[in-house]
Amino acid sequence: MISKASFRTDLLQWRNSLSIETWNQKSQQICHYLLGLDQLKNASCVHVFWPLSEKREVDIRPVINQLFESGCALYLPIVDGPKLKHGQFSGASHLKLGHFGVLEPVFDAGMVMPKPDVVLVPALAVDGLGNRIGYGKGYYDAFLSEVEGCKIVPLFAKQVVDGIPSEPHDVPVDILVTEQGVYPLK
Repeated sequence: MISKASFRTDLLQWRNSLSIETWNQKSQQICHYLLGLDQLKNASCVHVFWPLSEKREVDIRPVINQLFESGCALYLPIVDGPKLKHGQFSGASHLKLGHFGVLEPVFDAGMVMPKPDVVLVPALAVDGLGNRIGYGKGYYDAFLSEVEGCKIVPLFAKQVVDGIPSEPHDVPVDILVTEQGVYPLK
């Protein structure tokens, strides 16, 4: 079985090799499928991630913008210490550069995030059992272990792989959305 480190290296190289045109086209198709999901249509609170375009993460900004315009409460992760914190999204112009080059909302210690109906989870790879590989820091596994809502990973079809080694702290996701369609896992 291939190691998580090998998966990370191979898929980061592949993703970085995507042309802007291919990345945009595939991202648009994924956003189309995401916006068609009942889980997102019916959600009142969604936890999202701001995509790292320089690392060719799926560009879900159209989904973020549409959910925001529809009045859905959106929260983004804030890396500050050993656990993720969360900030409410109030528009792209209100984001600031945080750790690891990720745009984040300003942290408000008095704000409590409601339980999200849906979490859009970043990943480098996911297998057919919902096991995922992130960037290796463990932030999302700790967060997802506390989430009852639907866990959805938008990713490119090439990032769906066989046999990711899982560990006891890993939290499987519920749905994969690629440019080829929607794949419920449970």
